[in-house]
Amino acid sequence: MATIEEILAQLEEAARNPMAAVTQAKEEGKKVVGCVPYFAPMELVHAAGMHPVELWGGGKITGTGSSYYPAFYCSVLFTLIERALDGTYDDLDAVIVPTTCDGLRNLEENWKFARPDANIIDFVQSVVRDTPEANRYFRNQLKYVAGRLGEVAGAPVTERALRESIEVYNRQRQAMRAFSELAAQHVDVVGPKARQAVFAAARSMAVETHTGLVEQLNAELEALPVFEFKGVKVLLTGIMVDSLPLLDMLVKNDIAVVGDLTVSESARYATDIPGKVDPYDSLVAAWKDVKGVSVALDPKKLRGDMLVDLARERGADGVIACIVKFCEPEEFDVPVMKVQMERAGIPLLVLEVESQDAASEQVSTRIQAFAEMIDMAR
Repeated sequence: MATIEEILAQLEEAARNPMAAVTQAKEEGKKVVGCVPYFAPMELVHAAGMHPVELWGGGKITGTGSSYYPAFYCSVLFTLIERALDGTYDDLDAVIVPTTCDGLRNLEENWKFARPDANIIDFVQSVVRDTPEANRYFRNQLKYVAGRLGEVAGAPVTERALRESIEVYNRQRQAMRAFSELAAQHVDVVGPKARQAVFAAARSMAVETHTGLVEQLNAELEALPVFEFKGVKVLLTGIMVDSLPLLDMLVKNDIAVVGDLTVSESARYATDIPGKVDPYDSLVAAWKDVKGVSVALDPKKLRGDMLVDLARERGADGVIACIVKFCEPEEFDVPVMKVQMERAGIPLLVLEVESQDAASEQVSTRIQAFAEMIDMAR
């Protein structure tokens, strides 16, 4: 059996080179479908016999995207359109574009205009998620996407195949929830970057391969004694925390990540998709179950209370909210989160982040001050 170091190395390689999975799938004769955030139905792609790859953009902002987005749009959108323009996504057979924020609502048309040869599948998620009308609408959207995917695959998506794919992804969800708990107990082995890599690898690796590796990793971690960490333990929240320099800053300041509520990480795996008779109804129910993230309508603003509960469960000393610059849904949540954290007596650090491969000196100084403040309060 592979060692923890070997498993983490394989997952990190996939996390840092996500498009390598596209090349491999193509070599195996599979078609590949890009899934733009947030909460695109990867189960449908899998059920169609194709390889899903979640697209988060990333890399340097070169400026070519300024022809399609103004300067005050987030780096996720900028780098998505720039990677489309520079040919990074040319090997994709189709791209599913959800519409959970204003920027994503026009990404579809911008992408079609920028690259007329791209096969873009629009996926309009229902904003309201708790009415029969919204559920019927969302089910129709899922059926529409399934139809488009069937055209790409050359065969229709069957309900049996979709049920089987839901089971496959539920197994991954269970493995990832277990990993999140085990990683919190073994921060000496699973540092911030290694933890992020396990989640990021799921965006591109074949789901069966990724789940198998995580299950092996979990078994190895379970065999180790719990590590008593003496430094500062934090939770992360936001859309994504992919900045490797930022994660290095946490290590430098003796900060360990013991959990998260981020869209690109644990929020994706919070609950299993229910096993309803109709698999499309199962996917509808899964969308209704998404909680505690800014990109799914949350009138009750549950994220803060969910973070409080998780902090108490994991023994976290504080919460770091990494807010993507110019992301209005995230910014709207910050004042409410501050009140909720203050009420619970949990320190909160709000950082504004941009390109995934960058972090400023100001961020470094604020992280250091946050760690020192928590140490002094002990």
